[in-house]
Amino acid sequence: MTTAKSNDNKTKTNSIMSLPLSYVLSLLSQFFPMPVHIFKSDNHYLEKFNIDSDDDLNVLKTDFALREKVLKLIRNRKVGLVTDEKPFVFGGVVCNDDLTLVIGPIVIADIDQNLSKLYALKHKANNVSPLRCDVRKLAAILLLFHSAMTNEHISINDFLDANFLSLEVIESTKKQIANIISRQSLTNKPHNPSVFEDSIRLAIKNGDEETLKKSLNSMYASMRGTLSRNELRSAKNLAIVDITIATRAAIDAGLSAEELYVISDAFIMEVEECKFPSDAQALARACALRCTQLVARHKTQMLKSNTNSLVVARACEYIERHVYDKFNVQKLCEKLKVSSSYLSKLFKDEKKITLGEYYRNRKIEVAKILLTTTSKDLSEISSLLNFNSQSHFGRIFMQVVGTTPSKYRNKNAFKDPIL
Repeated sequence: MTTAKSNDNKTKTNSIMSLPLSYVLSLLSQFFPMPVHIFKSDNHYLEKFNIDSDDDLNVLKTDFALREKVLKLIRNRKVGLVTDEKPFVFGGVVCNDDLTLVIGPIVIADIDQNLSKLYALKHKANNVSPLRCDVRKLAAILLLFHSAMTNEHISINDFLDANFLSLEVIESTKKQIANIISRQSLTNKPHNPSVFEDSIRLAIKNGDEETLKKSLNSMYASMRGTLSRNELRSAKNLAIVDITIATRAAIDAGLSAEELYVISDAFIMEVEECKFPSDAQALARACALRCTQLVARHKTQMLKSNTNSLVVARACEYIERHVYDKFNVQKLCEKLKVSSSYLSKLFKDEKKITLGEYYRNRKIEVAKILLTTTSKDLSEISSLLNFNSQSHFGRIFMQVVGTTPSKYRNKNAFKDPIL
């Protein structure tokens, strides 16, 4: 049986490997219109696929030394990225019949025309207009080719780390660590102890505003690390760390992950707009305060609901985690190991509404967040929250909120009910 399965898998792999290269490339072009090159073992083009009409725009034709360097690196690795001229990047994979497929150049960040001209000049080309592409997409295509031909499965993160985390970067990081330790020994100013962060997290999880303020005013608040040589950038980086800690603490306290992710994104975007370090620091404290207030309000609501059943609490938690999915009572009951009739009665007794109504209300609460804090259109929100249609979403929203999604957005966009 094992041998049969093994042979079956081998047959499937061989069938993929034996596909005509022209067919594979035609499919690849449907994913993204990137420059694709096929080279023979002597580093010359495979003429069958050499369709570039203007050689002066192709750096792999105008600079043969660049071509040799790219091909050598890719062949040594079997599949790899050439990243030594970032944001210009090549990717490639060794194919059958001693052929090498190369994609690029592409750029992995926005660039201006001057940089394109300089790159073209360096490689003796008239000009280049490389396409922008997320490097993970390029990596995924290369790994798909490599896996089909070798049956070797490489994690995309492992692949990217191997191509971007060079020994030079690691060594540079070690030097930074040594420099920071040296500065701290001279100034006698260590990082704040973990108890500082722990006290903030605990205050937020308890919804305890007074304790939070005491923690933020602690002597340890000034004992922060340096995350950039630029004072403003360092303050922004520290603020982003603090915002992340605060919002994750609120999620741990039982609040909606979607709501807190939106709050986190909003505060971080505001931090990026700051002109002074003090502004970034103030925004981080404001986020911690908001999260604490939200947790306090959540705890108050929980007390008012008189929920004293672990089963009901776990049902609410399940709904919170699956608010974007179709609600399946049977799956929930299997998870909780109770009958649907028992759970429905217990939930109605404690929450005063049915399971379905509670799920519907939570979806509408998330919809309100998306309407007032994002630019997603109504059809996108409707689809995201698994409503049957946009009109169905509108009807349910009207029933629960008393107004249409569009009117709610126009009236409440960017308003902050807490701070």
